[in-house]
Amino acid sequence: MNTFLSALKARRTCYRIGSGSPIDDSQISGLVKEAVSVTPSAFNMQSTRAVLLFGAEHEKLWKIVLESLRAIVPPDAFAATEGKIRSFAAGHGTVLYFDDTAVTDDFADRFSTYRDNFPVWAQQANGMAQLNV
Repeated sequence: MNTFLSALKARRTCYRIGSGSPIDDSQISGLVKEAVSVTPSAFNMQSTRAVLLFGAEHEKLWKIVLESLRAIVPPDAFAATEGKIRSFAAGHGTVLYFDDTAVTDDFADRFSTYRDNFPVWAQQANGMAQLNV
Protein backbone atom coordinates (compact mmCIF):
# COMPACT_ATOMS: atom_id res chain seq x y z
CA MET A 1 0.00 0.00 0.00
CA ASN A 2 2.80 2.43 0.83
CA THR A 3 4.29 1.85 -2.62
CA PHE A 4 0.98 2.77 -4.27
CA LEU A 5 0.56 5.91 -2.16
CA SER A 6 4.17 6.87 -2.81
CA ALA A 7 3.57 6.52 -6.54
CA LEU A 8 0.49 8.76 -6.29
CA LYS A 9 2.42 11.39 -4.35
CA ALA A 10 5.28 11.33 -6.85
CA ARG A 11 3.06 11.47 -9.93
CA ARG A 12 3.58 14.58 -12.02
CA THR A 13 2.64 15.80 -15.46
CA CYS A 14 5.54 15.55 -17.90
CA TYR A 15 5.84 18.57 -20.16
CA ARG A 16 8.99 17.42 -21.94
CA ILE A 17 7.59 14.43 -23.74
CA GLY A 18 10.08 12.40 -25.75
CA SER A 19 9.87 9.58 -28.22
CA GLY A 20 12.03 7.13 -26.27
CA SER A 21 10.69 4.40 -24.04
CA PRO A 22 12.54 2.23 -21.51
CA ILE A 23 10.23 -0.69 -22.36
CA ASP A 24 8.99 -2.01 -25.69
CA ASP A 25 5.53 -1.47 -27.16
CA SER A 26 4.33 -4.98 -26.35
CA GLN A 27 5.15 -4.46 -22.68
CA ILE A 28 3.34 -1.12 -22.70
CA SER A 29 0.32 -2.77 -24.33
CA GLY A 30 0.34 -5.57 -21.77
CA LEU A 31 0.53 -3.17 -18.84
CA VAL A 32 -2.30 -1.00 -20.17
CA LYS A 33 -4.47 -4.04 -20.92
CA GLU A 34 -3.92 -5.51 -17.47
CA ALA A 35 -4.46 -2.21 -15.63
CA VAL A 36 -7.74 -1.62 -17.49
CA SER A 37 -8.93 -5.18 -16.91
CA VAL A 38 -8.36 -5.10 -13.13
CA THR A 39 -9.96 -1.69 -12.60
CA PRO A 40 -13.24 -2.09 -10.71
CA SER A 41 -16.53 -0.97 -12.21
CA ALA A 42 -20.13 -0.87 -11.06
CA PHE A 43 -21.85 -4.23 -11.51
CA ASN A 44 -18.48 -5.38 -12.89
CA MET A 45 -19.59 -4.04 -16.27
CA GLN A 46 -15.99 -3.39 -17.45
CA SER A 47 -17.01 -0.83 -20.08
CA THR A 48 -13.65 0.98 -20.24
CA ARG A 49 -11.64 0.49 -23.42
CA ALA A 50 -8.18 1.70 -24.38
CA VAL A 51 -6.60 2.00 -27.82
CA LEU A 52 -2.84 2.35 -28.09
CA LEU A 53 -1.20 4.09 -31.01
CA PHE A 54 2.50 3.83 -31.80
CA GLY A 55 4.64 4.92 -34.72
CA ALA A 56 2.82 6.13 -37.82
CA GLU A 57 -0.63 5.76 -36.23
CA HIS A 58 0.44 7.93 -33.28
CA GLU A 59 1.79 10.57 -35.68
CA LYS A 60 -1.35 10.41 -37.84
CA LEU A 61 -3.61 11.05 -34.83
CA TRP A 62 -1.76 14.20 -33.78
CA LYS A 63 -1.74 15.52 -37.36
CA ILE A 64 -5.52 15.09 -37.43
CA VAL A 65 -5.84 16.84 -34.06
CA LEU A 66 -3.62 19.70 -35.19
CA GLU A 67 -5.54 20.27 -38.42
CA SER A 68 -8.90 19.99 -36.64
CA LEU A 69 -7.85 22.63 -34.14
CA ARG A 70 -6.40 24.86 -36.88
CA ALA A 71 -9.95 25.07 -38.26
CA ILE A 72 -11.46 26.33 -34.99
CA VAL A 73 -8.75 28.13 -33.01
CA PRO A 74 -8.33 31.82 -33.87
CA PRO A 75 -5.13 32.39 -35.87
CA ASP A 76 -3.69 34.75 -33.26
CA ALA A 77 -4.02 32.05 -30.60
CA PHE A 78 -2.96 29.10 -32.73
CA ALA A 79 0.79 29.23 -32.03
CA ALA A 80 0.32 28.19 -28.40
CA THR A 81 -2.12 25.45 -29.41
CA GLU A 82 0.25 24.19 -32.07
CA GLY A 83 3.12 24.07 -29.59
CA LYS A 84 1.09 22.02 -27.12
CA ILE A 85 -0.12 19.57 -29.79
CA ARG A 86 3.39 19.17 -31.20
CA SER A 87 4.63 18.38 -27.69
CA PHE A 88 2.10 15.54 -27.46
CA ALA A 89 3.05 14.34 -30.94
CA ALA A 90 6.68 14.15 -29.82
CA GLY A 91 5.77 11.29 -27.48
CA HIS A 92 6.41 7.61 -28.02
CA GLY A 93 2.74 6.75 -28.33
CA THR A 94 -0.79 7.67 -27.37
CA VAL A 95 -3.42 5.92 -25.25
CA LEU A 96 -7.03 6.78 -26.10
CA TYR A 97 -9.64 5.87 -23.51
CA PHE A 98 -13.35 5.48 -24.13
CA ASP A 99 -16.45 3.81 -22.78
CA ASP A 100 -18.05 0.97 -24.71
CA THR A 101 -21.58 2.37 -24.73
CA ALA A 102 -23.00 -0.93 -25.96
CA VAL A 103 -21.88 -2.46 -22.65
CA THR A 104 -23.20 0.47 -20.63
CA ASP A 105 -26.54 0.41 -22.48
CA ASP A 106 -26.83 -3.36 -21.99
CA PHE A 107 -26.39 -3.01 -18.23
CA ALA A 108 -28.85 -0.10 -18.16
CA ASP A 109 -31.41 -2.33 -19.92
CA ARG A 110 -30.77 -5.29 -17.63
CA PHE A 111 -30.88 -3.22 -14.44
CA SER A 112 -33.40 -0.52 -15.35
CA THR A 113 -33.79 0.71 -11.76
CA TYR A 114 -30.25 2.11 -12.07
CA ARG A 115 -30.48 3.11 -15.76
CA ASP A 116 -29.45 6.74 -15.26
CA ASN A 117 -26.45 5.79 -13.13
CA PHE A 118 -24.64 3.55 -15.61
CA PRO A 119 -23.14 6.32 -17.80
CA VAL A 120 -21.86 8.08 -14.66
CA TRP A 121 -20.45 4.85 -13.27
CA ALA A 122 -18.79 4.15 -16.61
CA GLN A 123 -17.09 7.56 -16.52
CA GLN A 124 -15.92 6.93 -12.98
CA ALA A 125 -14.47 3.55 -13.94
CA ASN A 126 -12.78 5.15 -16.94
CA GLY A 127 -11.13 7.72 -14.70
CA MET A 128 -9.94 4.99 -12.33
CA ALA A 129 -8.50 3.03 -15.26
CA GLN A 130 -6.63 6.11 -16.48
CA LEU A 131 -5.13 6.65 -13.03
CA ASN A 132 -4.23 2.97 -12.79
CA VAL A 133 -2.46 3.10 -16.14
